[in-house]
Amino acid sequence: MMGTTLSFYGTLALIIAYILQSVVVSGDLASKRMARMAAVQVMYWNDIAGEVVFPDCIDDFIWHFIRNEQEYEGINLRFFRRLVGRFGNGMNFEELLNKSMENDKGIHNLPVISLSIMKVAAIEMVFEKTDIPIIINEYIEISKSFVDRGSAKLINALLDRILKLVER
Repeated sequence: MMGTTLSFYGTLALIIAYILQSVVVSGDLASKRMARMAAVQVMYWNDIAGEVVFPDCIDDFIWHFIRNEQEYEGINLRFFRRLVGRFGNGMNFEELLNKSMENDKGIHNLPVISLSIMKVAAIEMVFEKTDIPIIINEYIEISKSFVDRGSAKLINALLDRILKLVER
């Protein structure tokens, strides 16, 4: 199990390093965008593995990626911890995401990374005080690092619908 975990971490670290090189923002926005991207990676990890234990995954991610990667220099760790700390809160993501889909298409048709992006965005919409337009813009920009343009547009539309479903 240890070897599998480390190779998974190694692969994920390479992907994250590549993506973070393309993030061109500065100051607090950059540190929060890095935190959001890292939170999306942890959610994706959880969605794929299905066995991530919160809050242990926060420390694992920090230990294996953030503390060793220069690309994470300046990340807002407090914001990252808050986002990831909400993952196990019992929020019914599947119901929320299914309600946001048009024409009764289920979420099972979406790529896992798209679902992970929308889950973290929904968490931020519900639990953080960040302005909604900023949240939606940030996750659209993040999605461009992971998915094609068509999927990014779909994520944009779904985030607008999710906004109408969540109470703030």
